[in-house]
Amino acid sequence: MPLLIVESPKKAKQIASYLGRDWTVKACFGHVRDLPATKADIPEKYRDQAWARLGINVDAGYTPLYVARAKTGVLTDLRAATKAAGGDVYLASDPDREGESIAWHLSVVLGLKDARRVTYQEVTKTAIQKAIQNPRPINLALVAAQESRRILDRLAGYGVSPLLWDAIGGPQSAGRVQSAALMLLAQREQSRLSFIPSAYWRVTARVGTTPPFNASVQAIRGLPLATAASFTAQGQLKEGLEVAQLDAQKAEGLRGYLEGREAEITSIEVSPITRRPPPPFTTSSLQQAAGARLHLGVETVTRAAQSLYEQGLVTYIRTDSPALSDEALQLARAAVAERFGEDALSPSPRQYATRNSNAQEAHEAIRPAGAFLAPEATGLNGDELALYTLIYTRTVASQMQDALGEKTTITLQAGVVTLGATGTRLTRRGFTALYDDDQKDEDDQALPALTVGQRAPLSGVKAEEKKSSAPARFSEGSFVQLMEKAGIGRPSTYASTLKTLLSRNYVAIRARKLHVTPLGLCVALYLLKQLPQLVDARFTAQMEQDLDAIANGELKRLDYLDRVWRDALKPAIAGAQRTSPRIKVPGREAVFEVRDGQVTLRTAEGAALLPVELLPEDLDERSIPALLAGTWKPGAKSTRRTEESPGRAPTAPAKRKGSTTPRKKRDSTASPRKKASTSGTPSRRKS
Repeated sequence: MPLLIVESPKKAKQIASYLGRDWTVKACFGHVRDLPATKADIPEKYRDQAWARLGINVDAGYTPLYVARAKTGVLTDLRAATKAAGGDVYLASDPDREGESIAWHLSVVLGLKDARRVTYQEVTKTAIQKAIQNPRPINLALVAAQESRRILDRLAGYGVSPLLWDAIGGPQSAGRVQSAALMLLAQREQSRLSFIPSAYWRVTARVGTTPPFNASVQAIRGLPLATAASFTAQGQLKEGLEVAQLDAQKAEGLRGYLEGREAEITSIEVSPITRRPPPPFTTSSLQQAAGARLHLGVETVTRAAQSLYEQGLVTYIRTDSPALSDEALQLARAAVAERFGEDALSPSPRQYATRNSNAQEAHEAIRPAGAFLAPEATGLNGDELALYTLIYTRTVASQMQDALGEKTTITLQAGVVTLGATGTRLTRRGFTALYDDDQKDEDDQALPALTVGQRAPLSGVKAEEKKSSAPARFSEGSFVQLMEKAGIGRPSTYASTLKTLLSRNYVAIRARKLHVTPLGLCVALYLLKQLPQLVDARFTAQMEQDLDAIANGELKRLDYLDRVWRDALKPAIAGAQRTSPRIKVPGREAVFEVRDGQVTLRTAEGAALLPVELLPEDLDERSIPALLAGTWKPGAKSTRRTEESPGRAPTAPAKRKGSTTPRKKRDSTASPRKKASTSGTPSRRKS
């Protein structure tokens, strides 16, 4: 009786139901061998070797020392099943580098000669039977790429972590992917902490047509009013930009000037819009969509998606390709025709390719497996049903017609003030009838039929102060997308990397956003100063590309390891100092110091250990004295900033023209025939 070995018992049970009693299906529970994790794991004959604790004999061509990782009972069971099968064994671990490595290790521990490797993208009866009919040898280039990755991770981790133990203290860790990912988050955190917001005003009015609509002030005497787009990522007015930047008094004067005034429509521009459906999901795009739409974290999405895959409901979940197979294209289009009719289909099948230059594209997109069951026919519930529905609708919608519509832009003139309004409407819903991921503009609205020259009164004028926004925090999903774009990690490592950062208390989640902790900032700063290569996203991305080259047989394993380890990381580690970092807290007369893995806030008035739940953004004029006095409590309200406007208030008025030298402001709200009054209020007259 032939034996098929897969990774998980859930998948084994599902596949066994397809193959019937003529087959034995067993699970190996993941990797069966790995590098030694503890001294006790090292075989007796190697324990006196200097390299044994590392598990890699670098001087012997980076030879790894593999020891059993699987539980004794698992290997015993697999060996017995292999013997009963008479060597008729098929290795069906996951279709990626890790899966190829697992298959190779199984072939070694089970003594298989000419091992038969089978792969499939979905756990369906048809896919499994087809895979068994087309076995292949183990791809040793893929195994070499995985082994190189594992060796480098061990060398970097075992080399850098002791530096952190001395400089930071406590059970800290560093890694090839983990540290570069932490630096991306730390850079965003630092930019937010040092951000100084600038104020601008938004003035809106209700235009009394039938029905009415809203318009916002665009310019005064032809000088554009400052908007969010007028400011840099640092919160300052863009250099060379001429805009009207109001203060509270002038904004109120403008409000009074417009209230009750008649406005004339001076132009109407109508332009066609076409929206194409988004591609089927990759690992990163699924994480982002599930986070935004379903409010699910990365780990929850990964767990639910893995369960759907093992149940035979979706295809393999670790992929960077949005492409669909020919069979999947036909099934998706059949689903569209059945639900919406033939007219809802795109003229021809849509095939998608990734724009990510780092993508391997070894697999299909994440899509419904098998017969494309409708969500209500799956018997699922909870997170799994929500996630399957998201995957199903996105895949099916990818084969629907474009959404068509038009965008209307209205310009109005009220005295010296120019106002504008926009509105969009769809003339053909297309794919949005099933899946709509468009983020609505707050100014978008339904506009009435209008004509140039038409006049209408303004009412309900509102003046609202705004602040330029700091760079946004990353959600779990958007951070996975950032890692993908930066070339850090692969679909199989995104979730585990984020999990490590959270478990080490380098990163915390608050209000569904990622925040770097004081400890995370200290670790990132230390690594940046002492081991800049390790936190350089470009260096890490190049390592990933080199691993791809090894997997494709284009680069030799030894050449790669020598270049990255012997020529780069090893000398950098040897030259690194073990000095504890001190970080100045932006906007505060305080610094972070770290010792024994605990961060201290030090000011001229004293010092205090920071509670683990306190984040850098919590530090303000209330919390710092409370920390020093020992009276700070979690959840204490911060007066420093909101999510939209972090940072400290500017000490001087912002310039109205982006430049290095201030210039005298022109009063942009003055009457066309009179100079501005001392109040800055424009004269009330009809144009």
